Amino acid sequence: MKRHAVSFMLLLGIIASSVYTNAQEMQKMDSVECLKNYSLYKEALKKKMYDYSIEAWRIMFDQCPDVTIRLYADGVDIYKHYIKKASDNAQKQALVDTLMLIYDQRIKYFGEHPKYPEGWILGRKGLDLVTYRRNDAQSLKVATEYFEAAYNAQGVKMEPMVAVNWLQATNALMKHGDKSAQDVLNVYLNVDETLAAHIAKQTNSKRKAMLNKASASCVDVVTQTGIEDCVALESALSDKFLVVQNDSEGLSRLLQLLVAFDCTDSELYAKAAEQNYKLNPNAEASYLLAKYFIKQNEFDKAKEYYLKTISQAENEELQAKCFYELAVVTFSHYKNSPEARKYAQNALQKKSNWGKPHILIGNIYAQESAKYGDSDFEHQAVYWVALDRFQKAKSIDPECTKEAEKQIVLYSKYLPDKETGFFHGIQEGDMYTIGSWINEKTTVRYR
Repeated sequence: MKRHAVSFMLLLGIIASSVYTNAQEMQKMDSVECLKNYSLYKEALKKKMYDYSIEAWRIMFDQCPDVTIRLYADGVDIYKHYIKKASDNAQKQALVDTLMLIYDQRIKYFGEHPKYPEGWILGRKGLDLVTYRRNDAQSLKVATEYFEAAYNAQGVKMEPMVAVNWLQATNALMKHGDKSAQDVLNVYLNVDETLAAHIAKQTNSKRKAMLNKASASCVDVVTQTGIEDCVALESALSDKFLVVQNDSEGLSRLLQLLVAFDCTDSELYAKAAEQNYKLNPNAEASYLLAKYFIKQNEFDKAKEYYLKTISQAENEELQAKCFYELAVVTFSHYKNSPEARKYAQNALQKKSNWGKPHILIGNIYAQESAKYGDSDFEHQAVYWVALDRFQKAKSIDPECTKEAEKQIVLYSKYLPDKETGFFHGIQEGDMYTIGSWINEKTTVRYR
């Protein structure tokens, strides 16, 4: 009981310390006493005996604030422990207030530290404010001010996790109505530049992969803002292009953003895609050029770059995407149904659980129905294999369910009727082969 009482009194003291004593009003502690209290709290902290370390730490904080920078990192660890253990929100928020004061005092005494200067401290302060008050719009506003100040001081040296949280906090404020989509985009450009700098100098493959994943997540944040004005997007990215035009990774990220917003028919996209291909003529670069030529209705050029991408790509996902898009172009522009089906089937060879190629093949068959056979029955029989494809898409790919069902409803009414089937001597449930270049077996069913 005595031990619990001591802990309780100490915790009350912690909360009360949210407004710390003015050091000028107290007698300055000599260096020997400072060293003694430093040793006391450090030893207790090593053993995670927080209740025993807090009093000596507070004495150091109040009376020896300029002795060691370690005092502030330890203080953050101590107070995060108590924030985690806080029994109610009021107590937790009082402790968060004290945590903020620790950062303020660190800036006062160690803000010019060569490795951890004021900009670094502000980034960490904003990070903790977002962590503990992410549902409070006013706190998010303050945090974004800290992040912006940190970026202004550090530039691309800003810590990656701080940069990502800056973007996330700005996005949260946009949803709250306090920031615009343009604000999110502006922050993204700084965050992207920061992450790019860290990626470029990172030699650890696992950390580099994590940074690339963070960079991709930032693109996702921006694409979900609802920006629909490609002109505004391109205007914002024009200066960015001048910075990254000789950096293949930077160009790739810029192009990724333009593709995500479907802004691929602009002069900026063309310049970026062509420059990207010159710097690194790989599969990804040729694919981006194919997308551009599609937008420009230069289908021969698009086909050329799709085929280049397919031959260069080691990624079967990208190959499948190219085969599918090439199938769409071949069907809609070149009007070559057999070749379009071939490309769609190639896409399925690369990605067997994808429903969209099946839907495309079903639509190709439906389009070809009038050309098959010599009678209405034979024309209508083609819808059986079309429906087979729609059903297949629905069964293997949940994302295609809605579109597949729509096509099933649309084309089911064009099936042969029972009377016509009886006249041709074909029973419902029989196996039937659609010939010619289609050459697929199906099951007979009537409307």
